[in-house]
Amino acid sequence: MKRFRFSFYFIGILSILLTVNARAQDYFQLQSEQSKLIIEGTSSIHDWEIQAADFNAKTLLKLDGNTVSEIRNIEFTSPVEGLKSGKGIMDNKTHDALKKKKFPQITFVLDEKGKIDLSGEKKANMTGLLTIAGQTKKVSMTVDFKIDDTQHFQVSGKVPLKMSDFGIDPPTAMMGALKTGDDVVVKFDLEFKKSDQELSRNF
Repeated sequence: MKRFRFSFYFIGILSILLTVNARAQDYFQLQSEQSKLIIEGTSSIHDWEIQAADFNAKTLLKLDGNTVSEIRNIEFTSPVEGLKSGKGIMDNKTHDALKKKKFPQITFVLDEKGKIDLSGEKKANMTGLLTIAGQTKKVSMTVDFKIDDTQHFQVSGKVPLKMSDFGIDPPTAMMGALKTGDDVVVKFDLEFKKSDQELSRNF
């Protein structure tokens, strides 16, 4: 009987702790109108950039004042169709290289097995799983936080990538006269707002 009571009390205390911990973490949704994501690259003729015109992100984290003390989850999606340079030919070449019809989405999720290093009050080193053109690779990055208050924060950073790592053939144009380089840099400046929306099961 004593053992049963102890187990009952232990389960009750554990449930309370888990509930408190979940409530201490807040759900933040991307504010797309105030956010930017740009892909920069080079070619045999000139440098180029493409901007993501349509993307979404959400995260579950804990803010202590002006410090990010814990990051539990991150999800990011961007449709290939939403990558725009303002030049139709280049956009079509890019969409074809990214295999838009077969793999219409670019996604990034936090690697649950990876370690997040909150190095200082305004930075975080993290590893995630990036999927492009049907290929998933681990990528590491350092992001900078700008915390306005407990309701809003901004995050920025850049990630160097090689298209060939994702099985992408760098696009060409002008009958091969224009050849894009294999290396690209993804730059992002994202603004998040605390949301009361019910969390998804993945979170």
